[in-house]
Amino acid sequence: TYFRELRLRVRRPSTRMKKIKKCRWTRMQNATFPLNYFNSILTPVKMFRGRTQLTWSKIIFVILFLNGLMMIPIVLNYADEGSYNLKGTYPVLYDLVDEEVVTALNSNEPFFIIKENGVVAGGEDEATALEAENVIFFGETELLLQEKDLPLSRVTYTKDVDWGDSVESVRSEIGRQWYYMNRVFFVATYSFMIAGMLLLMNVLLVLGASFFMFLAGKYSEMEIDSFKESVNMILNAMGLPVLASLVIGLFLPEITSMMSIQSMGLVVMIILLYFKTRFSEA
Repeated sequence: TYFRELRLRVRRPSTRMKKIKKCRWTRMQNATFPLNYFNSILTPVKMFRGRTQLTWSKIIFVILFLNGLMMIPIVLNYADEGSYNLKGTYPVLYDLVDEEVVTALNSNEPFFIIKENGVVAGGEDEATALEAENVIFFGETELLLQEKDLPLSRVTYTKDVDWGDSVESVRSEIGRQWYYMNRVFFVATYSFMIAGMLLLMNVLLVLGASFFMFLAGKYSEMEIDSFKESVNMILNAMGLPVLASLVIGLFLPEITSMMSIQSMGLVVMIILLYFKTRFSEA
């Protein structure tokens, strides 16, 4: 009888601790979204236990949220760009700038240079210059860029405009002036394109990994009862890798590097999930 009472005393603290942990987990599950999601990404055990807390609408929101986090370094990088390679948008005009143009531009006198592929002019012959298909016109207060199949672009000079005395410096300054004038449109357009591409890649990654986990659960003792649970668990596992990708992306804003960090991090988290939980509540 003595040893039986002793064993019961030893077991009771362990049972009490399990109840306390269960109560804490229940309170966490009942927490307001998205706080419950952030709590579910902290450890592999929480990632697995939190596989039932998101509805499909919340799953979509989390995917968009994680995609937005990865876009932050990309948008900041584009916004901080001070110049733009003119050849990317105006390849013909880029080639029109040569030593003859640089010499004429620095002479501070009107000039009109006819090239094989276009016209480069400065001074008062704006109307005459614009009759050509490809034109670079240096006005007193604005720069005019016109290339075949593209609309005429009027770029107001900034206060610190400086053409320099070399071909590369003139090309770079034209690109900088154009970029400053069109920065909002440029950043918005490229950010939208990259966000769409990144969202597609993330959706494919989540659905692919979730489908694999769901199939594995069908033919094993894994406690994953539905495809939604699998998607929820993968999103939980993706939380920390996305945050790591965000931090590294602030210093190295390359989309390929960020995607690699996210993908490798997800694989590591799935491995930790297996060793910590065996994909079972037991």
